[in-house]
Amino acid sequence: MNTIIYFTNIQQLPQAISYFNIADFSQKQVPIKIHMGEHGNKYFPHPHDVHEAIKLLKHMNAQPYLYDTTVAYNAKRHTIEGYQKLANDHGFGEQDIGCPTIIDDSGKDVIIENRPYTVAQHLHQATHIFAWSHVKGHVATGMGGAIKNFGMGGVTKETKLRIHHSSRPVFIPDACTHCGICAEVCPFNALKITHNTWEKKKGACFGCGVCVNNCTQQALTFEDADLNYLLACAALACVKDKNVIYLNDINRIARSCDCDPNAGPTIAPDIGYLLGTDPVAIDHASLKLIHDIKPKIFDHENHIDPYKQIRYGEKIGLGSTVYQLIDV
Repeated sequence: MNTIIYFTNIQQLPQAISYFNIADFSQKQVPIKIHMGEHGNKYFPHPHDVHEAIKLLKHMNAQPYLYDTTVAYNAKRHTIEGYQKLANDHGFGEQDIGCPTIIDDSGKDVIIENRPYTVAQHLHQATHIFAWSHVKGHVATGMGGAIKNFGMGGVTKETKLRIHHSSRPVFIPDACTHCGICAEVCPFNALKITHNTWEKKKGACFGCGVCVNNCTQQALTFEDADLNYLLACAALACVKDKNVIYLNDINRIARSCDCDPNAGPTIAPDIGYLLGTDPVAIDHASLKLIHDIKPKIFDHENHIDPYKQIRYGEKIGLGSTVYQLIDV
């Protein structure tokens, strides 16, 4: 059974990590896979908290560096140079944080479930990884945590686009009753429905799949597959056969993700941190802690079942939903 350690103060990280056998992290180059926030976002991980993980890895004689990938949409993080500058602006510069920051824009293909996923270069080469995943809402997956951190954040922008394009809706006219639910839940206002027409606005669809997941008439299907399934597969491509420690930061739980400049408001109180070695288990545990306080909050805010990515992850062998929770 997976062990998940729960703690409320980042200063307890050394005690939490003592529950795991991590001696072989010593002398290894260790990427800290993290999202350092989009311009305008104020909920991303706090640099002074992340510094505690860096200090711990250095104490273990590891060689840590902060790590992420460029994004597919038009923003500062679209280029390596732009992301490096934004990371510095957000307090993740080497002088502030105590280790280098590396941003990747290319990688190597890994085949999972008969589809290729281009895992970013340094992540592909790494044998040991420390994942710092900020848990928050997400318009396409309900919740973003460890699976999302790798499933979208660990692959190149070309794979990011392919995942989203594969999840765009395909209309089945004979099944549609023109109820308008798909247009109501679309977070990008990409659909226009009348009493006898269904229209997808050109260029507006992000490929989140929320409309497909909310259609009660089975009048929509995916171009290829559910975004949540593809993210779980991409996450497996990133971490397969690697030694990974996962930290879930369950604080500043905003409605939307750290990519969103307007991610607020927060929709649940701060909860603390979880530490484990299984991305499915740690995301499952994170959701339970949140739902114990705010039942179905992500379903309500983002109109998507946040457990879908977890169920898909378990199905393809990314991890297990079975765990024991230990407080420190």
